[in-house]
Amino acid sequence: MNHTYAEETSSVGLKLNTDKAFLPDIESNSGHEEQGVGRAPQRQRRRHSTIFGWLPRLNIGFFSRKARHHVLHVIASIRPLLLRSAFFLLPSFLQSRIRRRRPFCSALPENQKKRDKERDDEEPRTLSPTAYLDGMRGIAAFSVFLCHYFYTYFVIAEGWGSGGSNYHFLKLPIIRLFYSGPPMVCIFFVISGYAISLKPLKLIHSASCSSGSSSTTAHSDERNYSKLFETLSSLVFRRGLRLFLPPAISTFLIVLLLRLGAYEWNREFASDENFLRNVQEIHYERFESATEQFVDWAYAMLNFVHLWDWDAFAGSTGIDVHLWTIPVEFRASMVLFLTILGTARLNRGVRRGVVLGWCGFAFLWERWDMCLFWMGMVLAESDVIREMQAKGEKEGRVQGVFAERNGGGGGVLPVVEPVLARTGDVMPQQRRHPQRHPQETTARGRDISSDMTIVGSGDETSQESHQLPTPRPPTTTAAAGGPFPAGITLFPTVLLVISLYLLSQPDINSHLTPGWITLTSLIPHWWTEHYRFYQSIGAVLFVYSVSRYPSSSDSCSVSSSHSPSVAGSCSSNTGPTTAVPMFSSILNPKTLFESSIARHLGKTSYAIYLVHGPVLHTLGYTVMKFTWTRVTGMETDEQYVTGFVLASLAVVPLVIWVADVFWRGVDEPVVRFARRLEQRVVVRIGE
Repeated sequence: MNHTYAEETSSVGLKLNTDKAFLPDIESNSGHEEQGVGRAPQRQRRRHSTIFGWLPRLNIGFFSRKARHHVLHVIASIRPLLLRSAFFLLPSFLQSRIRRRRPFCSALPENQKKRDKERDDEEPRTLSPTAYLDGMRGIAAFSVFLCHYFYTYFVIAEGWGSGGSNYHFLKLPIIRLFYSGPPMVCIFFVISGYAISLKPLKLIHSASCSSGSSSTTAHSDERNYSKLFETLSSLVFRRGLRLFLPPAISTFLIVLLLRLGAYEWNREFASDENFLRNVQEIHYERFESATEQFVDWAYAMLNFVHLWDWDAFAGSTGIDVHLWTIPVEFRASMVLFLTILGTARLNRGVRRGVVLGWCGFAFLWERWDMCLFWMGMVLAESDVIREMQAKGEKEGRVQGVFAERNGGGGGVLPVVEPVLARTGDVMPQQRRHPQRHPQETTARGRDISSDMTIVGSGDETSQESHQLPTPRPPTTTAAAGGPFPAGITLFPTVLLVISLYLLSQPDINSHLTPGWITLTSLIPHWWTEHYRFYQSIGAVLFVYSVSRYPSSSDSCSVSSSHSPSVAGSCSSNTGPTTAVPMFSSILNPKTLFESSIARHLGKTSYAIYLVHGPVLHTLGYTVMKFTWTRVTGMETDEQYVTGFVLASLAVVPLVIWVADVFWRGVDEPVVRFARRLEQRVVVRIGE
């Protein structure tokens, strides 16, 4: 570069992005520089600059030449860090779109590209048969957040018509479920029991099916029980890390926010009855010294790992009052693991009878949490049995086709049907995972038991996938002889309505609520938490009834048998996962839980549960106070409600965004850490 051009750029303070240290990917054109002004190279560099390309165009001409080069060198060195930080803070559903843009991808570090590719590869290409449980868990977690958000400002625990008042339509049965937290906790526990018992039960049934008199089957039986022991050992080892480590990190971040003064912004607001007109949660106290603060956090975490009694809120902490369910999850999980181990060698019917007997015994003693975990195990075993039956029927159908093709010859190798070869199906003994239908090719994704966070935890199974085949969609025949559309089945629909009504039991004053007076009188007098009685029954019925509906993939397979165009639309997949319309079938609730929004909430459900409290106590209270004091006012009820709705447009997306960041930054690394720790310290059987 000649002296004239250097003086020109130095005097103006611009065009400093021609430095190769800052843009090493843009080749310098020495010929243009020697010709004079060099406008063409400058325009080219600005056109190809990516995100943060504006940084070197800052007016830093008042620095000396040596200082300018130092500043540019610092900017160039931190540019990858700034880029990665900005990209990490984006929601995950936006990252997948941005990663496809070539200019942006070229600026990412290679290790970041590798991690993004691994995350995309882990995404299932098609819906798992238990994907609806992921979505159900996500929507339940979101409802818990709404409950804790609403009940500080409005009375939501009473039912419609309770005490001669409360006639708002949002308090009607079923409608009130979208902001009700206690029923969703019951659903969490049912899904949790299902998730952590699914793989052990599959191994138990595999061992039962392989048992026999020959030495080969006996050896297979021994291997299955050895695998069962290894699986239970892994579950017990990682369960505590999975459940307690993320809350320890989230509460530690709360302490940091408290020391930085984030909780002090709203300390008066958190105790002002003019703003918080119903429940006033504990706003964590700030100690005089940081040492006292962190000592208090350490003591709270020591008490949080509460294993020694079954009190209702044993282990709860004032740092975040919403975390009381985590110790309950751990205690119930340990009992469930012991149950699986104790009943592993029992007959199928005997095991089910024993577990159901324990459920009834626990429910009579108001141990509703343990009862829900055991019922989740019962539902999981029912699905495993249906899987085995469907597999046997399918193998029988395939063998029948082969026998018919070969004319009943016993010594002739079977000839694969053209339709099987065309669809990419294989022989049953060659399949790693069973498939639902001989004419379907299902690229299975991860099982629900490998994705659980709040209730099942993401590391509850090994990386080996154990998928449950969805049974063929049931169709009922109308009076005229034609079948109903897939998803309209009488028994699950009736059971679903009953379960939703039972889940809608009011939290308080149910004995004064129309429609619940008689039902409340039937609750045993020794039950102290009356609202848990019917909510627990409704949670079990709800999970069971939804599981009886066909999934969206089944609807596609049924429709494709009648219309080739529909089959083509169902099989097309342009994204990393199968996209399901949220309201593709109003009469089939499973399609709602299999939608992309519900499944994203399912992945981040544990993070939503952990971070919504501190977000509401910091930024949430700030937004609410600003809206009521600066925008709408709160002199009338209409102004109060209007301000709440306007603030919610910012608070709700904020919680979802922070939960997404926490999921990627804390939750997923904890799962990987637990697996790696196990691999390092556990001695494998036979070593």
